[in-house]
Amino acid sequence: MIILTITFNSCDRSNNSSESCSYNGHTLYTGEKGGCYYLSSGGNKEYVDKSYCSGCN
Repeated sequence: MIILTITFNSCDRSNNSSESCSYNGHTLYTGEKGGCYYLSSGGNKEYVDKSYCSGCN
């Protein structure tokens, strides 16, 4: 039997909450090449400084 443990780190820069990695209420994602972005309401990638994703993924 194999047990996997998944750990999620928080880097919420919009407030002091530790629930998720976010920027101004938007969930942050790390791209294939290391870019840090969120999806806008129109579905476009909006890039932010990489430091906001540090420790998130």
